[in-house]
Amino acid sequence: MEAKTLTEPSGGRVAWIDNIRWTVIAMVVLDHACVTYSGIGLWFYKESLPQDIASTIVFSLYQTFAQAFFMGLLFFLAGTLVPRAYDRKGFLRFVGDRAVRLGVPSLVFMLLLDPLTNAIRTIGTGGGFSWSVFLPRYRDYVLSGSFLSGSGPLWFAVALLVFSIIYALVRLVVDAPRGGVPREVAADVKPLASRTVTFAVLALTALIALLAFAVRLVQPLGTSVVNMQLGFFASYVVLFVAGLFAGPRGLLEAIPAKAGRTWLWLSIAIGLPLWAGICMAGGALNGNQAALEGGLHWQAAAYALWESFFCVAFGLGLLVLYRERANAANRATAFLAYTGFGTYTFHSPILVGVSVLIAGVQLHPLAKALIVASSAWALSVAFAWVVRKIPGVGKLFA
Repeated sequence: MEAKTLTEPSGGRVAWIDNIRWTVIAMVVLDHACVTYSGIGLWFYKESLPQDIASTIVFSLYQTFAQAFFMGLLFFLAGTLVPRAYDRKGFLRFVGDRAVRLGVPSLVFMLLLDPLTNAIRTIGTGGGFSWSVFLPRYRDYVLSGSFLSGSGPLWFAVALLVFSIIYALVRLVVDAPRGGVPREVAADVKPLASRTVTFAVLALTALIALLAFAVRLVQPLGTSVVNMQLGFFASYVVLFVAGLFAGPRGLLEAIPAKAGRTWLWLSIAIGLPLWAGICMAGGALNGNQAALEGGLHWQAAAYALWESFFCVAFGLGLLVLYRERANAANRATAFLAYTGFGTYTFHSPILVGVSVLIAGVQLHPLAKALIVASSAWALSVAFAWVVRKIPGVGKLFA
């Protein structure tokens, strides 16, 4: 069974993979709404609101645990498809296809949606706007190369494009001695033994934790390079490579249901108290978050280990849960899958627009986050559907 990536076109779809994709995309929209009102993380617009204990706990829990796994899961799923796509298309067609389907939407965001989102924020917060000021700044934004840092959420597409090109170059070199003959794809795959799954979880956890700790020595959490938060990239790279290995071998279908349920439960039963313990013992509750974010601190090592464990264990459990319980499509889920990548691409200006529109409304931060997230998600889905219907354009956001 072939897994699909975030931008896989319709036709021959796998229902449970589609359902994970649109679920995670909805989580991304909610996460950005949470950043807006919690102040935790990087985003176009933040509204300073007083936080009570409830909002502090809920925002911290959701944003921390979601960030730990959801983008890594998308990179893993993307990696599962890449080898077969390369085998079908060869080097030039594969790279060209990825350049169009990942590069063009990224440029659309950098050149159009990023300036639009910033303009919406400026106007919505009472700032002035004039074309005589905007156009020279936009020219400098483009000509100076600053637009490369304006990828917004499409950093994912940019990173995936880079990963895919690197893979293609490696395959070009490796396959050269045998004339570029496509690799064989596993047909019937036997279920994996529980001990094999356990070994894989622990090995991936250890590898990601080690790499994350090392990267955060020089690139701590909360910092970015060309809009890439490299402190999180250890899991993205490792899980993408894991997807390259798992996809052609049919391992998504080989994970026993019991093993998936076990690791899903363990990820929560161990992950939640471990996270709380690290935060309390590490001083995060007293304002010492920097020690968790990177550097030669035991807190940074412990946090990297916790994050890696939850990422791998919960991600594995979620894959199996959707495979076993959400492997069906109806009109609603098919529609959400159809508009998934468009929703991901276009939600930024819509979410910021909704946020500034209700900025003067006095509500609890959690209530505001939920209202903004649900409204922005629904509007983004609708807008993505309209874009998908435009001839010659819609396929870029499939």
